[in-house]
Amino acid sequence: MSTTYILGSINQSRGSTYDFSSEGPLAEIQPSKPSIANAIYPHLTWSTLWFTLLCFFVVLNIKNMPFMWHLRLVNAFRFILRTQRPAVPLKPVHIFQPIITSSTAQLMEIDFNMHKSNSSYFSDVDIARTHLVCTLFAKGIEQMRGGTAAYTGSKKPVFGLALGAVSCNFKRELRPYEEYEMWSKILTWDEKWIYIVTHFVRKDAAKPKNYSLYPEQSPSQSRRNSTTASDEDLLRRSSVDSVSSDNSSNASNEAKPEKHIFATALSKCVFKSGRKTVSPELMLQMSGLLPTGNAAESNEFDKAALQEIEAQRQRGLETAQLLAGQTQQNLEAEFAGADCEALGRHTDGAGIVGVVNTLMQLARLKKTQIL
Repeated sequence: MSTTYILGSINQSRGSTYDFSSEGPLAEIQPSKPSIANAIYPHLTWSTLWFTLLCFFVVLNIKNMPFMWHLRLVNAFRFILRTQRPAVPLKPVHIFQPIITSSTAQLMEIDFNMHKSNSSYFSDVDIARTHLVCTLFAKGIEQMRGGTAAYTGSKKPVFGLALGAVSCNFKRELRPYEEYEMWSKILTWDEKWIYIVTHFVRKDAAKPKNYSLYPEQSPSQSRRNSTTASDEDLLRRSSVDSVSSDNSSNASNEAKPEKHIFATALSKCVFKSGRKTVSPELMLQMSGLLPTGNAAESNEFDKAALQEIEAQRQRGLETAQLLAGQTQQNLEAEFAGADCEALGRHTDGAGIVGVVNTLMQLARLKKTQIL
């Protein structure tokens, strides 16, 4: 007959398990056989438990951790570097093509209704817009800054893209940890402003026919890399009957791509070199997306393509009237200032005082409130 005793507790890092045998004239103490429970139990402290939970929380919300927004911007800035630019040279056909970035609606972005909060869309738009600008205008940015390094050493003014206005239209909710894509492209431009539209789309709901700047990402290129020529022939012969049905189903799904849109944002931006405004047309020319005066007269650029670009730009200007200067002035005129009566003043509940008072009022520990 034997009895097993465990020496130690959850707050002790040391502890052994012994087997007291009563057989024989003298009791014999022997260590019990090692087991997983015996190995883990002495180390299960409260500090270990809280640290593990904290690690899980950080991993599940890494997108919203401090300075993560800045790191995401740096990730987009790197496409200005020559070594990070696409190998395919930019052409006018690329002006209105979208760049696609992916993201996830993480826990700290979820509101009371258990979907992605409206305010979190704007930080995502910042990242998606930066990816587009750094990809299309890398050459122009390099010329305006005098280099691609963080500190170029040139005497040129500080160059950047300033956000003048942004609007977002919400159509469908994003559930916790639901994946989505942001399709950002140039909508139009005028003498001063460039307008960028960003669509929040369900992940893999729509796939481009090909990727013009990154051909290796195109579906046809991926299939060539994964299968041999003979395998492709066999696959083609065996899938003749299924192609028609697949095409019909894909056509029905992609016939109305707006069904997969969660939200649509429109950004109004301006290029600034110090205090001087740089026109979008000049940036497009320096980046190789539009011809200069001499090149436009030559046969280097297709005149029909340039006419189509101008027609699309004019169509975009009609849509961009939402953020046009006159519309914004009309909205600003609605501010009455000191010439009106106000309902009162409230605090937003931030800070230590605001948080403590809010909790005390909800718990009915305090009758008076700080407005």
